[in-house]
Amino acid sequence: MREVKHAEEEGVEFIWLSAPEGFDGKGKVSTAIAHRMRLGARDATGRGAPVKVENSAFRMPADLVIKALGFDPEPLPVLFKAPELAVTDWGTVKVDHRTLMSNLDGVFAAGDIVRGASLVVWAIRDGRDAAASIDRYIQRKAAEHPAPVAAAAAE
Repeated sequence: MREVKHAEEEGVEFIWLSAPEGFDGKGKVSTAIAHRMRLGARDATGRGAPVKVENSAFRMPADLVIKALGFDPEPLPVLFKAPELAVTDWGTVKVDHRTLMSNLDGVFAAGDIVRGASLVVWAIRDGRDAAASIDRYIQRKAAEHPAPVAAAAAE
């Protein structure tokens, strides 16, 4: 439960015993739709199986959805159509651990895709570190290519 406590300190809100049903929005997600669950009959291990509570659908605002589907590594170079993307023997993205940039210029990675399955609070921290690195990268690129100076209109 330490991970839950840390996540809540980071502003994460947990809605226990609920399951996603879908998303709504016009070309961009704006709402997540879920329904409540209850624990039903116990299985052989003593765990209650989740059962959907009828007429319990609810909506919540959302502007980003991250699917967490499991811990098996994906073939990332194939998935991202980037065969030159460097990955570890475990299938995670290789990054410069100071900047979190991959071997591809301007491509950053953080969290489980770099560490493997880990605590959500590490993913949050990695995301913040990556955001700072991305900002420095963009600022450096902008300095290398300053905007053209507009010519003064002839009088």
